[in-house]
Amino acid sequence: MKQYFNTMLTAGLLLMGAARPAEVIHADLVLSHGRIITMNPNDDVFQALAVSGGRIVEVGSDSAIQHLIGSDTRVIDLRGRAVTPGLIDSHAHVMGSGLSELFELDLSDAHNIKNILDRVAKRAAAVKPGEWIVGAGWDEAKLVERRYPTAVELDGVSRQNPVWLENTSGHYGVANSMALKHAGIDASTPAPAAGVIEHASDGKPTGELKESAQDLVLNLIPPYTPEQRHQALVHMVALAHSEGMTGFKDPDISQEDWEAYRVFDTTRQLNTYVCVLFHTPPTLEAARTTLRRIQSAQNDLKRLRETTLSVCGAKIYMDGSAMARTAWLYEDWNRTANEIEVGNHGFPALDPNLYQQQVKLFVDAGVGVGTHAIGDRAIDWVADTYAKVLMANPKQGLRLSIIHAYLPTDHALKVMKDLQRKYDAGYPETQAEFLWWLGGNYPGAFGVARSRGLMPLQSYLQKGIIWSGGSDTNVTPFPARYGLWASVAREALTTTTGESPFGAAESVDIHESLRSYTIWAARQLFREKQTGSLERGKYADFAIWDRDPYRVPTDQLKEMVCEMTAFRGKIVYERGTTP
Repeated sequence: MKQYFNTMLTAGLLLMGAARPAEVIHADLVLSHGRIITMNPNDDVFQALAVSGGRIVEVGSDSAIQHLIGSDTRVIDLRGRAVTPGLIDSHAHVMGSGLSELFELDLSDAHNIKNILDRVAKRAAAVKPGEWIVGAGWDEAKLVERRYPTAVELDGVSRQNPVWLENTSGHYGVANSMALKHAGIDASTPAPAAGVIEHASDGKPTGELKESAQDLVLNLIPPYTPEQRHQALVHMVALAHSEGMTGFKDPDISQEDWEAYRVFDTTRQLNTYVCVLFHTPPTLEAARTTLRRIQSAQNDLKRLRETTLSVCGAKIYMDGSAMARTAWLYEDWNRTANEIEVGNHGFPALDPNLYQQQVKLFVDAGVGVGTHAIGDRAIDWVADTYAKVLMANPKQGLRLSIIHAYLPTDHALKVMKDLQRKYDAGYPETQAEFLWWLGGNYPGAFGVARSRGLMPLQSYLQKGIIWSGGSDTNVTPFPARYGLWASVAREALTTTTGESPFGAAESVDIHESLRSYTIWAARQLFREKQTGSLERGKYADFAIWDRDPYRVPTDQLKEMVCEMTAFRGKIVYERGTTP
C-alpha cells in the first residue's frame, strides 16, 4: 500500500510540473538566414542555429529559433553564407611547424637552388660565426634543377656556420660540410640502422642524410626555449582559428613540447581541442620511457580544471618516406616513372618484431598508438599487429591509427574494416594534401600504376572504413580547406605531363571530404560526443565561410575564406567583413 501511495505521489508531482509553463531561455548567439551544414548522420542543412552557455541549444529553421532571441542575444544574419563545424586536423605537427615558421628559414616557395643559397647567405650574414642556420620546406620537385642542394653548394655561402636544411617531407635533409664535421660524418662513416648517408662518386658525403641518419646532425642543434615554444603555439592556434579550425592532433611530441602545451593550457588561451602523441624511439626500453611520460601527462591533466588538452597515446614509425624512397614496399621503388630502382624496396624503421612488442606494451597499459606507415608492406604489418595484439587483449576504444596509409593492400583494407567493427581501432589518418603539395614527386617514385591507387578514399568509403583527414603540417600547408579540396580533386601542384597522375577513381565528393575533417576527425581526438557536428547539446564549435562548400565548383574549395570561428560559443576569430 505504501509503495502504491509513493508511486501515485510521484506521478502527481510530474503532472503538476508538466502543467507549469516552461521558462523561456534566450540564446547568447543566434545565426540566421544561412546554411548550417550540420554533419549529423543525415547530413542535414538548416537555416539557423542558437547557442547558450557555449552549447548548441537549437538548430533548425529561422522560425523555429525565433523564440530564443532576446534583448541580449547577438544575432548574426548570415545572408546565405554557409556554416560548418569547426574543422579538425587529425595529424598536424603544430609545435614543430610553429617553431619552423617563426625561427627557421622558410624554403617552401623556393623555385631553384639559387633561391635556397641566397636565403642561407643572408642568414649567415646576420648571425655570429658558429651559430646554426636551420631551414625547412624545400622540395626538389619544385626546383627547376629537380635535385637536392649539396654540401659543396652550401659551403659557398656558409663557411663559418653549420647548416641543416630539412626537406618538406621531414624524412631527409642536407647539411653543409661544417655540420657534417660536427656530426663526425666523413667518407668512412657507416650509416646507422634504418638510415642513409648519401655519397658522391669520389666517396665524400654529399650532405644528404635520410631517416635515422638525420639524428647525427639534429641532435647537435640547440633546442628551442620554453618561451619560443610558447610563441609557436600562440602563432599556430591563431592561424588555425583564422582558417575555421577548432581542433588538431599533434603527433610525435617531446617532453619539452608537452610542458609547453600544459603551461599554455593553464593560461586559458588554448581555445581549441588538442590531442597529442608522444614520440617513441625504436627500442623497447625507450617505449617504456614513453609510456611513463604518457601516464605522467595523463596525471597532469587530472589536476587541471576542465581542459581541451588531452593525450591520445604514442607515435611509432614503421617505415620512412615516399620521396626518399625509404618506405617499406613489397616491390621495388621506381627511380623514375618508367625506370625501376632494382633492389630498393625500402626498409622498416625498426625491427618488425620489436614493433609488435611496443604495440603490446601500450595496448596492455590501455594507451593508444598511432603508427606511421606509408608502404604497402608496412601497412600490412601494422594492421596485422593491431589485430594480433587486440585479439590477445581485446581492449575496446583505443582507436589505434595507421598514419598516412598511402598504399594499403586489399588485405589491409579487410583488416582495417574488421578492426573498426570489432575493437574501434584500425583507423587510417590520411593526408590528401600530399597529392597536391608533393604530387610532383610521386609518379617518379611509385610509377604510374601505383600512383593512381594512392590514398584510396573511395575504396575506404565503399568498404565502410572510416578515415580522418589532416595536413601533416609543416609537410604541407596547415589550412584544412586544402585537404577538403584535395580529397575531391586529387590534383598535383606540379606535373611533367600537365595532367593529374592520380586520376579520379579514388576521389570522394565534398560531403565525405568534409566529414573526414569534422566528425570523423573528432573521433580520432576522442571528442565526437562534444564536437565535430552541429547538433543540439554539443559545443558551439563552428566556422562561417564566404561560400558554400556544397554548392561551389570543386576548384573553389581551396579558395574558401573563413569569416568567423567560434570555439565553445566564444568568437575566437572574426574577419573584418563578417556580417
